[in-house]
Amino acid sequence: MKFAFMSFSCPEATLPEMLELAKKYGYQGVEPRAEAQHRHGVELTTSRQQRQEIRKIFASSGIECACIATSIRYCFSEKKPRQEMIEHTRRFLELARDIGCERIRVFGGKPDVDMETSTAVEIVGETLSLLAPDAQTAGVQICLETHDFFSRADLAAAAVRKASSSFVRINWDIMHPFTQRMSIEEAFAEVKDLIAHCHIHDGTYDAERKPTLALMGEGEIPYAVAVRLLASINYSGYLSGEYIQMWPPEVVLPHDIGVLKSYLR
Repeated sequence: MKFAFMSFSCPEATLPEMLELAKKYGYQGVEPRAEAQHRHGVELTTSRQQRQEIRKIFASSGIECACIATSIRYCFSEKKPRQEMIEHTRRFLELARDIGCERIRVFGGKPDVDMETSTAVEIVGETLSLLAPDAQTAGVQICLETHDFFSRADLAAAAVRKASSSFVRINWDIMHPFTQRMSIEEAFAEVKDLIAHCHIHDGTYDAERKPTLALMGEGEIPYAVAVRLLASINYSGYLSGEYIQMWPPEVVLPHDIGVLKSYLR
């Protein structure tokens, strides 16, 4: 099990600065959030030469690009916007391949019109199926996050299984199924054979089950259970902290990795 953090923790940091933060606090990877006006420079607009330079920066640092986090979503009722997202995904697969990153994060998204749950799963699953050959060619996994309409682990897993590809996997955002009142054990049971990446952020809940982010171990989500379950399957991927401009990196980064390592012990 390895540790990473998303660029939301340090949106003003350049890529070298972000990698220095990873080294300072003991992280093995970082996760650039693309198309969010962050300063890391891992974007579709980079030239071939810039991509080669980014790859060299990662290689020389000893820190991996754990994942490229995208805003891509697929649950559209019409084929045209789905096709646009397919093309956008292909471009991100090429970017990830070029810089030596093994995975990208995508969303199922919220349906753009009212539709049955089974229809939403079918649309996203079919779209992922179309992309699976591109992912395999690039050598990059497409990781569907348990998020939005697909926050429940069973729905995200159902869409991913339709692709029938080891290059279409789950990004288990541990908070979102828990917010939907799935226990950690229930969510894990649905995705345990599909997990290629994990997002982590602790939180507390109000009476309407609306979460507020909290530092690891100071919220209500039993991450100790999640870490234990992941260890039980010898999960070798990343736990990547996703805190959207909540605390300075010098606060959240050492705190989170310290708490998570205590769970491993």
